[in-house]
Amino acid sequence: MTINKAMLDSYLRNLVGVALALVTTTMANAGVASPLDFGLGEWLTILNGVWAAAVPTLIRWLNSKDPAFGRVAEGVAAEVSKKLAAEAKAAAAAKKKAETAAAKAAAKTSAPAAKKTTTAKK
Repeated sequence: MTINKAMLDSYLRNLVGVALALVTTTMANAGVASPLDFGLGEWLTILNGVWAAAVPTLIRWLNSKDPAFGRVAEGVAAEVSKKLAAEAKAAAAAKKKAETAAAKAAAKTSAPAAKKTTTAKK
């Protein structure tokens, strides 16, 4: 199993949400004003939230159709990267073509035609 940044970010978001929910609920149920007043039982409840927060991330990882970081995420990421690279290459070619056309147009308009002048012979 490879742990990537998306999975870690997802777990941390879930962990913060679970921890905040458990702390506020435990404070209300225990009738205390601060988490510093928690006893061992309350802290054990909150520590259970550490593994419980991993469950949604684990479910997404096990889902083979999840494009974010499921088992197909690497294939999806490679495909998207390939498409982005092709689009960037096409955009660069179009920009170069436009610059070349603009340079040719500027050369045509800025180069005045040489006029032949004749001097009258006497």
